[in-house]
Amino acid sequence: MQTELKLIEAFALIMRAGSLTKAEAQTGVSKATLSRLLGKLEEELGVQLLARSSRKITPTEAGLALHAHCEALLSDVTGRWEAARHEVQEMANGSKGRLRILAENHFTTTFVCHVSRLFLERYPNIHCELDAAGREDSPRIEDVDCYVCSEPPDAPDVVAKLVGKLTYGLYASPSYIARNSAPVRPKSLTAHTSIVLRKPEFSGVTMLHSDRSSHPFVSRSVVATNDYWVMKTFCVDGLGIALLPDFFAKPEVKLGTLVSVLPEWKPERKRIFCVYQRQRQRAKKVQSFIELLTSSMEDIEPINTYVATVPRMFLKS
Repeated sequence: MQTELKLIEAFALIMRAGSLTKAEAQTGVSKATLSRLLGKLEEELGVQLLARSSRKITPTEAGLALHAHCEALLSDVTGRWEAARHEVQEMANGSKGRLRILAENHFTTTFVCHVSRLFLERYPNIHCELDAAGREDSPRIEDVDCYVCSEPPDAPDVVAKLVGKLTYGLYASPSYIARNSAPVRPKSLTAHTSIVLRKPEFSGVTMLHSDRSSHPFVSRSVVATNDYWVMKTFCVDGLGIALLPDFFAKPEVKLGTLVSVLPEWKPERKRIFCVYQRQRQRAKKVQSFIELLTSSMEDIEPINTYVATVPRMFLKS
C-alpha cells in the first residue's frame, strides 16, 4: 500500500502542476523521479494516464477518471492522518485515552470515586474505569494504570507514591447515644456495640491516642462488613459505634445524623499510596491522576458530598 500511495501522490502532483517541470519546481522532486513513478503507475494499471509532449502533458480519459479518485483518496488519507495525529498527541498530553484505576474496597466509594469524578471534570475525553480490589472479577495490578491502597504490594517493578494520610474517628447516631449514653473514656467502649470492617483497616489491635495516653479500642461487634458505606448506614441507623474516616462522616455530622464519640481519642492516621508499574510513570494521565489524588488529600472535606440519611420509617412523627 505504501508503494501505491507514493505513485498516486506523484500522479496527483503532476496533474495539479500541469507539467513535470512545474511539478519539480513546486515540490523539489526531480522530473526524472516523477516520470519514473508515473511510468510505474501506468505499468501497474496497464493504461496510459498522461499524453506527453515537449511543452505539456494532457490527461487521457483514464487519467481524468483516476485523478478524481486520487484526490478523494489523498484527501481522506490526509484527514485520517490529522485525526490520528491529534488523537495520539492528546494521549501524549494526558487529555484523551483510558485510565484504569484499582482501589482497595475501603477507598473506592469513600475517596477514589470522588477523585475520579474530579478527574473526569478536568479531562472529559478520558474513559475512566474504577474497580474495587479483592473481587473475583477485579483486574490484576499489572493490568491497571494505578492502584490506590494502604499497603503497597510486594511486587517487582512497581512504584508506591505516598499521596497522603487519612484521619479517623469514632461516630454514632444521636439515637444510639440517647439509648446507651455516650462513652466518657476509651475503656467505656467495652460496654458498647460497634460496627466493624471484616478486614480491619488497622492491622492488629487498634490503639486510640490522646494528648496524654493510649488505649486499645475494644467493644462488642454487632455488624461486620467490607464496605464503609454499609458501616456508615448502619451507624446512622443506630446499630452501634463505627470507626470511620473523618472526612467521610463529616456530611452526616453537619446534618446531625451522626455525632463524634470521644473526639479527643484518635487512631494513627492511615497512609494512602498510589501504586503503579514503573513503565507507566511517564504517562501524563497517570501523573495527572496522582497529582489530583495528592491535592485532594490535602483538601479532602469538600470532596465527599453524598449524605447517608435516616430512613423515613425510623423518623418519629
